[in-house]
Amino acid sequence: MTRVAAQRGIPAPRTWSRAELALAAALLALAGLAWLITGLAAMPDMSTGILTGGSAMSAMPLFLLIWPVMMAAMMLPASTPFTIGVRRLAAARHARRGTVAALTAGYLVVWSATGVLAYVVLRGFDEIAMQGEAVSVRVGAAVLIFAGAYQFTPLKRWCLARCRSPLALLVRHGDTAVRSRTGALWVGVHHGGYCLGCCWALTVVLIAAGSMNLVWMAVLAALIALEKAAPRGEAIGFVLGVAAIGLGVFLLVW
Repeated sequence: MTRVAAQRGIPAPRTWSRAELALAAALLALAGLAWLITGLAAMPDMSTGILTGGSAMSAMPLFLLIWPVMMAAMMLPASTPFTIGVRRLAAARHARRGTVAALTAGYLVVWSATGVLAYVVLRGFDEIAMQGEAVSVRVGAAVLIFAGAYQFTPLKRWCLARCRSPLALLVRHGDTAVRSRTGALWVGVHHGGYCLGCCWALTVVLIAAGSMNLVWMAVLAALIALEKAAPRGEAIGFVLGVAAIGLGVFLLVW
């Protein structure tokens, strides 16, 4: 893969330059702003779910407005290395300005597009929560077991491999990414699709826990970032799967 990348003109990995560090800082600052906005929006009683014994945010317009902000808060840190890679490629080929912004927008578009489905799932969990604590606990346990089992599926491993090593995406679509802003947007959509395939089950856990529960958001965001960027991220994913299944079984027994 490295030889193919070199043939395609993709710069080899190296120490980040000042411009790349500045870009990383900007992405993390944007994520921080998203966390701040989410925290302010969660200040009313919107932060509980079936795993925490309450009802979650149910106003659809507000949910669809905040959902993309939440996803930016959780996913931008994990996507930063890939964005740096595209920026490096764009600089090497003297691409037009706006490539990185279009790429990031495409990535966030994918997660924003899941807002309606996430809201439907949220309302379903709201209805379940109204049936009493025992039913809520059983459903919450089932969600955890399902999410844990998904960690071991071929689809999860396939998507995680592409999230952890985005060089394959750059080799395949690098020319598209730097040719135009539309091309960069499309590559961002591709990368967001892999990320969605990797993390959607954990996102369902977040909704079950309370879509604006900041503690659950922070825990899942940290785990997602480690799974994608840590040296042994695949092992972290396996441990996460075992932990989710174990917690789900514990809740069923309890």
